[in-house]
Amino acid sequence: LQVHDELVFEIPPEEKDYMIEMVKQEMEGVMELKVPLKVDIDVGESWAHV
Repeated sequence: LQVHDELVFEIPPEEKDYMIEMVKQEMEGVMELKVPLKVDIDVGESWAHV
């Protein structure tokens, strides 16, 4: 799910660490630019916890 400039994933808890690393790598490395793309990832049980 994409919300404005955010992506929302629902994943099993045991896949959290893998998904954080994979999504961050893919989004920051999608293309080579003169300025770095920085990705912030937050994890929570609900919107209120993020």
